[in-house]
Amino acid sequence: MVCDAIIPNQPALWVDDLPFLLWEIGPRRVIEHWMDTLFRSNATLRIWLEQPDDMLYSFVCETFPLNRRAQVFSGTPSSRPEACTFLDSKGGIVIRRGPQITPYLPRQAVTRTWFAMVRQWLNDLVANGSQSPELEQQIAPGVFIGHHCSISKDTTFLPPCWVGTGSTISGATIGPNTVVGENCVIASGVRIEESYVLSNTFIPSNAQLSGVVAGVGGILTHATGARYSSQPELS
Repeated sequence: MVCDAIIPNQPALWVDDLPFLLWEIGPRRVIEHWMDTLFRSNATLRIWLEQPDDMLYSFVCETFPLNRRAQVFSGTPSSRPEACTFLDSKGGIVIRRGPQITPYLPRQAVTRTWFAMVRQWLNDLVANGSQSPELEQQIAPGVFIGHHCSISKDTTFLPPCWVGTGSTISGATIGPNTVVGENCVIASGVRIEESYVLSNTFIPSNAQLSGVVAGVGGILTHATGARYSSQPELS
């Protein structure tokens, strides 16, 4: 089965300065999680770009293994699609047969859809365990930590949560529903819940983050995509 997804030209957001399909979810990208679902359904993905996107094209064409069967095209399908694939408002990946194409993102803040995908991924980790034991280990029920991390004994984890390889956490409280990306530094007294700290981000002492995505570009409330009104300086 061939599934089509039409990707319109969208205003750039600061999250990683990358197109939505390349935003990180744990150690991988949105498009990789999407392809996992299609792979389990024995489906091929055809991505139709309304505007050229060299980063997405290079990632799919140069990074994906051949068995993932993804292709990138410009424009719109020239024939009636066999099926389409898109995200629902809860971050679920939908495959629907038939010629009608549904927009690949629901009508809500793109950060809201993305964080819904993050939560689904965390819930899957809790239910099924890690599929990448070479990259991470479960140190407590629902708590997954990447290799080469430095975590002080007075750090508290509230599952589900995931910490990426090479991160340092000193006396913070992490979780629930929280991701700390790779090579992050979380200082003492920090409290992070219902949030995502993007890779290579520093969170200063005593910062309190709830319901946000934080990175070197600043902080967004993921439910609305709006800039956080008062935020610590991140680096």
